[in-house]
Amino acid sequence: MSAKLNRAGLAAGDLTTKTLKTARQGLLRVHRLLLEMERVELERSRGRLAPNEYLQAVLHEPEFAWLRPASQLIVQIDEALDEADREEGPVASDLTASLLAQVRALLTPIPPTTAFATRYLQMLQRHPDVVFTVVSRNSIDVL
Repeated sequence: MSAKLNRAGLAAGDLTTKTLKTARQGLLRVHRLLLEMERVELERSRGRLAPNEYLQAVLHEPEFAWLRPASQLIVQIDEALDEADREEGPVASDLTASLLAQVRALLTPIPPTTAFATRYLQMLQRHPDVVFTVVSRNSIDVL
Protein backbone atom coordinates (compact mmCIF):
# COMPACT_ATOMS: atom_id res chain seq x y z
CA MET A 1 0.00 0.00 0.00
CA SER A 2 1.54 3.31 -1.01
CA ALA A 3 1.32 6.52 1.02
CA LYS A 4 -1.09 9.18 -0.17
CA LEU A 5 0.87 12.05 -1.73
CA ASN A 6 0.04 15.76 -1.63
CA ARG A 7 0.48 18.20 -4.52
CA ALA A 8 4.21 18.50 -3.82
CA GLY A 9 4.56 14.74 -4.09
CA LEU A 10 5.21 14.29 -0.37
CA ALA A 11 3.50 11.81 1.92
CA ALA A 12 1.80 13.32 4.99
CA GLY A 13 4.58 12.13 7.32
CA ASP A 14 7.24 13.57 5.04
CA LEU A 15 5.41 16.90 5.04
CA THR A 16 5.30 17.03 8.85
CA THR A 17 8.99 16.15 9.03
CA LYS A 18 9.78 18.85 6.47
CA THR A 19 7.72 21.35 8.48
CA LEU A 20 9.58 20.40 11.64
CA LYS A 21 12.92 20.85 9.87
CA THR A 22 11.82 24.29 8.68
CA ALA A 23 10.76 25.24 12.21
CA ARG A 24 14.10 24.04 13.55
CA GLN A 25 16.01 26.14 11.01
CA GLY A 26 13.99 29.25 11.91
CA LEU A 27 14.36 28.68 15.64
CA LEU A 28 18.08 28.06 15.21
CA ARG A 29 18.51 31.34 13.30
CA VAL A 30 16.67 33.28 16.01
CA HIS A 31 18.61 31.49 18.76
CA ARG A 32 21.96 32.22 17.08
CA LEU A 33 21.09 35.90 16.72
CA LEU A 34 19.94 36.18 20.34
CA LEU A 35 23.14 34.50 21.54
CA GLU A 36 25.21 36.95 19.54
CA MET A 37 23.30 39.93 20.94
CA GLU A 38 23.83 38.71 24.49
CA ARG A 39 27.52 38.20 23.71
CA VAL A 40 27.84 41.80 22.52
CA GLU A 41 26.19 43.07 25.71
CA LEU A 42 28.39 40.87 27.90
CA GLU A 43 31.56 41.98 26.07
CA ARG A 44 30.60 45.61 26.61
CA SER A 45 30.89 45.09 30.35
CA ARG A 46 33.70 42.51 30.50
CA GLY A 47 35.74 43.07 27.38
CA ARG A 48 36.37 40.70 24.49
CA LEU A 49 35.76 37.01 25.24
CA ALA A 50 37.88 34.18 23.89
CA PRO A 51 35.84 31.36 22.31
CA ASN A 52 36.23 29.10 25.35
CA GLU A 53 35.23 31.96 27.68
CA TYR A 54 32.16 32.59 25.54
CA LEU A 55 31.17 28.92 25.67
CA GLN A 56 31.57 28.88 29.45
CA ALA A 57 29.46 32.05 29.71
CA VAL A 58 26.70 30.55 27.57
CA LEU A 59 26.65 27.41 29.69
CA HIS A 60 26.96 28.98 33.14
CA GLU A 61 26.36 32.74 33.26
CA PRO A 62 22.93 34.04 34.34
CA GLU A 63 22.88 36.47 31.39
CA PHE A 64 22.39 33.48 29.09
CA ALA A 65 20.08 31.39 31.28
CA TRP A 66 16.94 32.79 29.65
CA LEU A 67 18.03 31.25 26.32
CA ARG A 68 18.13 27.69 27.66
CA PRO A 69 14.48 26.88 26.84
CA ALA A 70 15.22 27.61 23.16
CA SER A 71 18.41 25.53 23.33
CA GLN A 72 16.53 22.64 24.91
CA LEU A 73 13.75 22.82 22.31
CA ILE A 74 16.30 22.70 19.48
CA VAL A 75 17.79 19.59 21.08
CA GLN A 76 14.34 17.98 21.38
CA ILE A 77 13.65 18.65 17.70
CA ASP A 78 17.08 17.27 16.74
CA GLU A 79 16.41 14.13 18.75
CA ALA A 80 13.03 13.61 17.07
CA LEU A 81 14.55 14.09 13.62
CA ASP A 82 17.47 11.77 14.42
CA GLU A 83 15.08 9.09 15.66
CA ALA A 84 13.03 9.37 12.47
CA ASP A 85 16.22 9.06 10.39
CA ARG A 86 17.28 5.95 12.31
CA GLU A 87 13.86 4.40 11.74
CA GLU A 88 13.87 5.60 8.11
CA GLY A 89 10.46 7.19 8.52
CA PRO A 90 8.81 10.48 9.36
CA VAL A 91 8.55 12.06 12.80
CA ALA A 92 5.27 10.98 14.40
CA SER A 93 2.57 13.54 13.65
CA ASP A 94 1.60 13.96 17.33
CA LEU A 95 5.22 14.62 18.28
CA THR A 96 5.59 17.06 15.38
CA ALA A 97 2.43 18.88 16.46
CA SER A 98 3.70 19.11 20.05
CA LEU A 99 7.13 20.40 19.02
CA LEU A 100 5.66 22.93 16.59
CA ALA A 101 3.28 24.16 19.32
CA GLN A 102 6.30 24.64 21.61
CA VAL A 103 8.13 26.62 18.92
CA ARG A 104 5.05 28.82 18.39
CA ALA A 105 4.64 29.39 22.13
CA LEU A 106 8.31 30.23 22.57
CA LEU A 107 8.37 32.72 19.67
CA THR A 108 5.04 34.32 20.61
CA PRO A 109 5.91 35.94 23.96
CA ILE A 110 2.64 37.75 24.62
CA PRO A 111 1.95 37.91 27.49
CA PRO A 112 5.51 37.48 28.79
CA THR A 113 5.09 34.83 31.49
CA THR A 114 8.58 33.30 31.49
CA ALA A 115 12.14 34.60 31.70
CA PHE A 116 12.57 33.69 28.03
CA ALA A 117 9.42 35.55 26.99
CA THR A 118 10.31 38.66 28.97
CA ARG A 119 13.85 38.95 27.60
CA TYR A 120 12.85 37.89 24.09
CA LEU A 121 10.18 40.59 24.00
CA GLN A 122 12.79 43.14 25.08
CA MET A 123 15.08 41.96 22.27
CA LEU A 124 12.26 42.22 19.73
CA GLN A 125 11.60 45.80 20.82
CA ARG A 126 15.26 46.89 20.90
CA HIS A 127 16.76 45.06 17.95
CA PRO A 128 15.07 45.11 14.54
CA ASP A 129 17.37 42.28 13.39
CA VAL A 130 15.50 39.90 15.68
CA VAL A 131 12.15 40.94 14.23
CA PHE A 132 13.41 40.48 10.67
CA THR A 133 14.83 37.06 11.53
CA VAL A 134 11.58 35.93 13.14
CA VAL A 135 9.42 37.05 10.23
CA SER A 136 11.65 35.70 7.51
CA ARG A 137 9.82 33.32 5.23
CA ASN A 138 11.27 30.13 6.69
CA SER A 139 10.65 31.23 10.26
CA ILE A 140 6.96 32.00 9.85
CA ASP A 141 5.94 29.13 7.61
CA VAL A 142 5.22 27.05 10.69
CA LEU A 143 3.81 29.76 12.96
